[in-house]
Amino acid sequence: MILTITTTYQLATDLGFLVKKNPARVHSFKLAFGTAHVFYPEARAEKCTVALYLDIDPVGLVRRKSSPDSNSFGLWEYVNDR
Repeated sequence: MILTITTTYQLATDLGFLVKKNPARVHSFKLAFGTAHVFYPEARAEKCTVALYLDIDPVGLVRRKSSPDSNSFGLWEYVNDR
């Protein structure tokens, strides 16, 4: 999944202050459902784009739900709330 935000407001690179990430670097961090990567495909004074790429681990999500330490119901992945 990817989310991009672009601004043309002058000084556009101030977008880095809003998301608290340096436009000159790629930032990666682990989350409960995978890894998030924040980077800037375009970082100029006239136009700046920040992108959030989520690398979701679907197998890890299923395994985490069925782990013995979780409060899980054996048929939980087959239950539909609709």
